[in-house]
Amino acid sequence: MPEREFKINVEHRDERGKSAMRRLRAAGFVPGIYYAHDQAEAILFKVDSKQLNLALTGEARIYHVSVGGDRKNVLMKEVQYHPVTDEVLHVDFMGVSMDEIVEVAVPVRLLGRPVGVRDEGGQLHQALLEVLVSCKAGEIPPHFEIDITELHMGNTIHADDLELGPATLVIPADTVVASVVKPRGIEELEEEAEEEEEFLFDEEGVAIEPEKPEESDEE
Repeated sequence: MPEREFKINVEHRDERGKSAMRRLRAAGFVPGIYYAHDQAEAILFKVDSKQLNLALTGEARIYHVSVGGDRKNVLMKEVQYHPVTDEVLHVDFMGVSMDEIVEVAVPVRLLGRPVGVRDEGGQLHQALLEVLVSCKAGEIPPHFEIDITELHMGNTIHADDLELGPATLVIPADTVVASVVKPRGIEELEEEAEEEEEFLFDEEGVAIEPEKPEESDEE
């Protein structure tokens, strides 16, 4: 069974503000915050960026950390990334008990190559990489797997087709997870381009300005 628990060493931090956070990241740390339902105040911490990245690449869902001198079980509730470099900028840890019901996004793995792709010329489209479910913190699945080998052109996998085990769907059961679709041909793209031209230009190729809404007399 894949490892679902991971120990992370964190340190209390007093640094606040954008400049302090930049210096902290330059020193190889990621700032974070810990909070829990049974705790009045949040705790600020910093964690080694290499250790955090290692945790993120694994399949652990519950992390063990020492917060305020006490060992806690936590979920990574939110991870903020740099939009260009994908560097982790900030992390939120939420303290949980192992019997507590939590909502968590679980990755979806598609197994096999669909017959609709292999023999029918279709394209596989995975609409969801993760599925939001609720379950006990100690029973969070590392991932969901589903065999898509027999998926034909036009067939769809919905959220309720997944083997959820102890988890319960939070999203609608008919949410599309994956499907095999007909490839968009060149003719379709050309037709769309012509439609856009007809909408934007008149017959002589002069741009058509959109109508402006009438001004109201009211101030």
